[in-house]
Amino acid sequence: MENKKPILGYDRFLMMALLKEGPLKLDELEDKTILFLSLIWYQQLPEKDQPLMERLFFTLSHLRSEIEDERDSKKVGATRDECEKLIDSGWVKLDEDLYSLTPEGEVEAQKFVQNMEKKVSMVRKDFFKPDAAAKNTTVLDAFLAVMKLGSGLISGSVGLTADGTDATMDTVSAFMVWLGIKYHRETLSTLLVIFGLFFASLSIGYDSVTHIISAFYGNLDPMGMPYLVIVVEGIAILAAVFLFYYQRYVGKVNSNLTLISQSVDSKNHVFIGFSVIAGAVFSLQGIYFVDALIALFISVGIFKDATDLLRDAISARKGEEENYSQFKLPLEECWDDNKVMAFQNWILYILWSGEQKTKSELVLSLNNAFNPDNYIPVLSELKATCKETHDFDGIFKDLVNPLKDHRLLIVKDEHYMLTDSGGKYLEEFMANFDYYDVHISDTILLAMAEDVK
Repeated sequence: MENKKPILGYDRFLMMALLKEGPLKLDELEDKTILFLSLIWYQQLPEKDQPLMERLFFTLSHLRSEIEDERDSKKVGATRDECEKLIDSGWVKLDEDLYSLTPEGEVEAQKFVQNMEKKVSMVRKDFFKPDAAAKNTTVLDAFLAVMKLGSGLISGSVGLTADGTDATMDTVSAFMVWLGIKYHRETLSTLLVIFGLFFASLSIGYDSVTHIISAFYGNLDPMGMPYLVIVVEGIAILAAVFLFYYQRYVGKVNSNLTLISQSVDSKNHVFIGFSVIAGAVFSLQGIYFVDALIALFISVGIFKDATDLLRDAISARKGEEENYSQFKLPLEECWDDNKVMAFQNWILYILWSGEQKTKSELVLSLNNAFNPDNYIPVLSELKATCKETHDFDGIFKDLVNPLKDHRLLIVKDEHYMLTDSGGKYLEEFMANFDYYDVHISDTILLAMAEDVK
């Protein structure tokens, strides 16, 4: 078949919909498509008032989309065109405006659903369990430690070497956490981790002080390859952003304080990475002592983290109840905000045909579209759809008022109509997904949208 796309192309999405709820008309398939696209929460545009970590996350998500936009061979066609391809392949047939699967297509569609269910099971088992998170963290920390230490020794960067030493201790820490979770000895593994953190803090602090003294007497060797330091720390920052959200999510969902503590350390590494890059930039200007100062800053940060972990470990040992309310689930507000955006997108989409709709008609359409029983390929398998009914009549004003303020729709004689700006907005929104495929990373992120009670 032409234009096959990896893991889950739009053609496979359509076949899964026809398998579960077919035969379907073209507009019914398009309805499911807009619901799917609107509920992809991590495709939001980064906003200026968002916290730094959230802006970084959404910027990276859109960066990947922009890279995919360069691959013309992966472009998704219109729904009718994709259905025509499926008809040509012998997997779909069209009878009286109804698309349905052929016997051969039904076999293929069942394979797609089964593969998706296997991916969901794998994600739950290999990513979202505490022992799996600890194991995955160990592997990634080990990679970062080798990269940072090797680059630090080559470049002569004290800050990068210090960060690499910290990453090495993080690797040992993650390994101990994994063993502790696996063999139910989390308290012992946490104490070993804390000891290692204190040791790393003191050793890095000693090295940084000696280099600062050398700089004072003019004996400090300049950084050799500052651009290498910048590239390495840039990669490390991306990894730290991922680890922060990943560890915090798994830790919060499973009430695991050790993973939550690791997420705090990962968040610190984002700022440490920017600090080391700043040291490299200063070295390009001939100012070399900043790198040693940053190493000292890293040492103090590690010491503080170790002290906080020791305090938590002592409290847990005394049998005190652990409080997780202070640890906010990453992107939780974004998930909620995205639901509102999905509702608003649906209102605009319903008006896109040019027909005027009353409030009652729009509310009825919202109730049908976001009914928990409404099957949406991929999202339903991942349990990433709406899990409860919403009072759309009660929140209707909150949904449409921002759309009116932005002149995306207007109201005339109690009938709602789409404006030219609203139509352009929808066209731009749909264009963002011309090259969209569901990769394993998408599967993980979409699964994270499942509500945490």
